[in-house]
Parts: sequence; C-alpha cells; structure tokens
Amino acid sequence: MPPGDRVAGTIPQRLCYRLPVPLTYLAIAVCALAAVPPTPASGGGKTGDARPQLAAYLASHDVPTLAELRGLASAPDKPLMAIAEDVRAEGLIRARAVAALRLLPSPAVQGFLGKLVRTKAKSNDATERLILRRAAVALGWISGPRAAADLALLFDNADPEVRLDAAIGLGLTRAEDAPALLQRQLAVESVPRVHDQIERQLRVLGQVPPEPEKAPPRKEREPMRGGF
Repeated sequence: MPPGDRVAGTIPQRLCYRLPVPLTYLAIAVCALAAVPPTPASGGGKTGDARPQLAAYLASHDVPTLAELRGLASAPDKPLMAIAEDVRAEGLIRARAVAALRLLPSPAVQGFLGKLVRTKAKSNDATERLILRRAAVALGWISGPRAAADLALLFDNADPEVRLDAAIGLGLTRAEDAPALLQRQLAVESVPRVHDQIERQLRVLGQVPPEPEKAPPRKEREPMRGGF
C-alpha cells in the first residue's frame, strides 16, 4: 500500500487521498462534514429524555408557562402524562404535571384526564385526591364531549376540596349539561364552601340557583293583660 494510503482517520477521510484531483474540493467538504459530531435534538430529545428535565423543573415551579414547557421538551404532553402516572414520583410533582396539561389541549390529553378522573373519582388517598383536584381544573379548562359527565363523578368523593374543584371544573367547561349537574349537587351538598362555589359557577353559567325556602315570619305575641 502506498504511503499516502496509510492515513489514520474515518473511512471518508481515508478516501480523500484516493480521489482524483478534480474531486479534491468535494472530498474535503465530505470529510469535514463526517468529522462534525451530531447535534442533539432540541427540547430534550426523545420523550424519555425529557422526563427528568420536566420533573426537575416542576419540583420548583408550581405554574409553568407553555413557553417554559416547550423549552424543556418539543412535545411535553407525553412526558407530563408519564410523570403523572409514575407512582414512584413525588405526589406534588405528579399533581403539577397534571395541572400543566391544561396548556396542551388535544384529544390525547382529554382522554388521559378523563380516564384519570373516572378511575380515581372516589379515591381516599391524599396524593390521589390532590392529583384529582388538579385534573378537575385541567379537564374543565380543556373541556371535551364528555368532560362534564366525568367531572360530575367527583361529587361522590368524600373530600370537600375535591368536590369544590369539581364544581370549578364544571363551570370552566361551559358545557350544556354542566348547569344541570351543578344543580343536582347543589340540592344535596352539605359543606357551605362547596355549596357557595356551586352557586358561583351557576352564576357564571348564567343560571340562577334556586332560592332557599324562607321560614314563615314569626308572629309577635300579644302583650299579656293583667286583671285587677
């Protein structure tokens, strides 16, 4: 082998020494491109690569913006849903991931939130209830064909805070069946702050809540007459 062929380097670089002179400049360009390392994908690369970045960010940011999420992942919805489902993750981070999904409306996100609400509606676990509360507002914000019916399931939860956020979510949906679902819960709700929130959402939806029955006026007693 001629000395000129015994050159270390990549295959394209070795070929540079064997090409005819007219192709020298083209060969140099090819060799230069071959030596450039690949550039990592923007937004964290693959979905699996974005999860640690998003989780670390959510650990210190309660309400991220869409721009911040897209700066960490080009398609943040899938890693956020993965974080929300990860029972090994911290509960607060899972809840924040669910809340952030409201910024990423899509059929996939609607389906995820709806399924979460349906399967965990009656949960008595503190972490799951926190996640349910965030899911109620996120699903109400995004809405969808069956969002109101799914959110009404949360009225069966024993935690009044879950029921309160369910009322907020129903109001956010602006769905046609939302007023009827709110009215039905209003008739049986025993916690004052939840009752007040339901009335507030009914006003937002242009519905007037039923007036409570007024007690009949008390009759004044006639003064007793003393006899002498």
